Amino acid sequence: MKHKDNHSSALAALKANVLKLTEMQEAEWEDFSSHWHYCSLEKGEYLIREGETERYFYYVISGVLRGYFLIDGEEICVGFTYDDDYSGSYDSFLSQRPSEWYLQAITDTRLLRISHSDLMHMFDQYKSVERWGRMFNAKILIGMSRRQLEVRSYTAEEKFERLMSQSPHIFQLVPQKYLASYLGMTPETLSRLRKKRK
Repeated sequence: MKHKDNHSSALAALKANVLKLTEMQEAEWEDFSSHWHYCSLEKGEYLIREGETERYFYYVISGVLRGYFLIDGEEICVGFTYDDDYSGSYDSFLSQRPSEWYLQAITDTRLLRISHSDLMHMFDQYKSVERWGRMFNAKILIGMSRRQLEVRSYTAEEKFERLMSQSPHIFQLVPQKYLASYLGMTPETLSRLRKKRK
């Protein structure tokens, strides 16, 4: 019974998130939501690794995941996903080609997932779901553009201040070494910036 309650509350959270981007009839939602299934990861487990093909699109119920590339053996963190967010190797999911990066749980994580074939079918079936997909794609593109601007144009201190103002909660959720990698600085520099701000 508890699992059923957890699944119901997770679907309610997903529904609220979806309805921020599109209107949906109740019958459409009932069909769409029936294709989302519960899964979980323990801290340290991988959602996907480089070379694997992403078969699912995920909604994070609770937990934190980090995305990273390996360059000459060094982990380069490119982003995080957490509660009430979507996750997965999105480019691999859309193209159905091997992922070029890793997604790892840095806390115990609970998720809902929908398969590639089910989501493509839902896009064909319902205009509302297709609109949700388009709106989500737009958010991804805007986020990528902003991230490129940050990487190319901002100093280490500017990147830190921007992250502090936009996502202050991330400093409580993510270990400092991963945040430093994401910001393109050493953990020591990040520690100095945090002390300076206090």
